[in-house]
Amino acid sequence: MSVDVLRERLAAIDSHAAPELYIQAALALANALSEAGQRPGGFADNARSLALLDSLEYPLLLMHDPVSELAYRKARFYTLGDRYDGDRELNLREAIADAQRALALLRAQPEPDEEQLGAFLNDMANCYLRANYAGSWPLERAAECCREGLAAVSPERFPRLHSMLTGNLAMTQQQLAAGRTQLPEHEMARRFDYDIQRAHISGGPAQALPEVWGYLHWAWSLDSEPNVHLVSAYTQLANYCAAMGHAQQSLPYVYCAIALCTSVSQPGPVWQGLLQQAHQVLEQILAVLNQGHRATQLSTSARGGFTAAREAWQAGNQFLTRNPAQAMQAYEHALHMFPLWPAGLHARGLAHLLLGNHSAAIDDFTASLQFLPNHPKTLLARSKAHALAGAAELAAADLARARELDPNIPAALTGKAGSGA
Repeated sequence: MSVDVLRERLAAIDSHAAPELYIQAALALANALSEAGQRPGGFADNARSLALLDSLEYPLLLMHDPVSELAYRKARFYTLGDRYDGDRELNLREAIADAQRALALLRAQPEPDEEQLGAFLNDMANCYLRANYAGSWPLERAAECCREGLAAVSPERFPRLHSMLTGNLAMTQQQLAAGRTQLPEHEMARRFDYDIQRAHISGGPAQALPEVWGYLHWAWSLDSEPNVHLVSAYTQLANYCAAMGHAQQSLPYVYCAIALCTSVSQPGPVWQGLLQQAHQVLEQILAVLNQGHRATQLSTSARGGFTAAREAWQAGNQFLTRNPAQAMQAYEHALHMFPLWPAGLHARGLAHLLLGNHSAAIDDFTASLQFLPNHPKTLLARSKAHALAGAAELAAADLARARELDPNIPAALTGKAGSGA
């Protein structure tokens, strides 16, 4: 049922004459708003959900009805769990507190519903995993939730839920053993999404742009290439640059978004939606440039561009040390197919370095660092290029930064010019 319909139903109920009916309708609306708030950019709906829930706390607690309180605590848990306004970690702490109360109410039921209990414990585990607290306790609590869920859920009756809990437990145990280095991908993406939205609201495209660049830096740091976050970030860069009056400069960004989208072997609905958004942004940019007739041509030229670039890059790597000139040709082709690629720019910089083109190498390494600013190998390679160009202070600064990121890098520059690959 839509939010508008639920809002109309709530408005038609007299809260004094029928308080229980009013609370049920209000909880239904709050849950619908919370679900709407999970969509990209849906942070205002999340805020509306929380405001509605806050208004229900006192009358609901006066009822002393465990069923209504359970529904209320679960609604607050899900809403606060997806709240990014204010202190994110405090929101998660409050969500967990509501979840613990809801869990106590679930356990106290005469005949607990094993599917409901198992699913809620799985959601609690996910909430703990999204918290960015010091120490291992969030992971330990997540593992406890998974174990309790597995003990409550029959694998025969609910195989999918049992499998989800098993997978979550295995992942949590793996992170406990290895030591978690970053938050789950979905959580990171939502935090970036909120920061971009907040910056745009407060300062327009110019203030949002640095946040989008931060999102892109993180997206390139992920193991999977291509990934949906790269497409989203490049599309947003194109959109915001065009909104600032830089339509021509925004074209390479949207080109890369389309090239990434069309390089996925089996694109699902998410990829198809991202491709549609990229095409819409392309059409808007070309309309501003009075070049609407070029939309099909540019889209076709971008199709599969990342795959073609990666193949050319791999071919160039085969020749880099023994024939850098031939490697250079392959890297040039790779960057023609996908121009804003840190790995391609880094590789071409190495070829320049081996060919003695120190200034060109520095330019390529600097361009690569624009997309991956904390890549120790690129910083090391640029340090070597600066040293060979006679810029000792710049070389030392890059080397120091590279060693901060990777202590295994030696304190003094050694090896061949191209050994920063």
